[in-house]
Amino acid sequence: MARDMHFACRCGALAGTLRDMEPSAFTHIRCHCRDCRAAYTHLGHADPDAVGILQTSQDRVSIDRGGENLRVFRHSPRGALRWYATCCDTPLFYTPLKARLVHVGVNADVLSDDDDPGRVQAEGYVPDGKGGTRHKGAARMVGRMVPRMLSGNLSGSWRDTPFFADDGAPAVPPHVLTREQRAAALMGVKA
Repeated sequence: MARDMHFACRCGALAGTLRDMEPSAFTHIRCHCRDCRAAYTHLGHADPDAVGILQTSQDRVSIDRGGENLRVFRHSPRGALRWYATCCDTPLFYTPLKARLVHVGVNADVLSDDDDPGRVQAEGYVPDGKGGTRHKGAARMVGRMVPRMLSGNLSGSWRDTPFFADDGAPAVPPHVLTREQRAAALMGVKA
């Protein structure tokens, strides 16, 4: 059954809706990678150890208020776009570099308390205890993501996004972290 889910930054100035979130519209994952966690430490928050993420398509996201607070940074010149609220430095989303890739990761900790995303269906970059990482449910995650991406491209819904302008450029220019800023963010991430 489809339902709307609601999100907001920590201070509530930026808020929005994830529309028509039927079970096939999203995948609930947890990511342990350093980049997802460093998005938090860069913005002055504690290392979350893992980031809960709802993977869905950009056309399901609407910013209902506070859109002027939405900004974006990248860990490196080729890194993913990390969207956050400037009012309280809340990490909100990540997107690929191109709108046609349709994908968006919504940080699960910004969902309203009433919007339980259900069980975690996949985990990425899980420490294996030997200095490496492993993935759980990666095939399931990719198997759910690819049809959403194809559907968004075939239907043209990839154009319905709060993250990219009509010309395909990010809606606001991304700030690329300096080496020093990236190093500082990564220093806040526990090994």
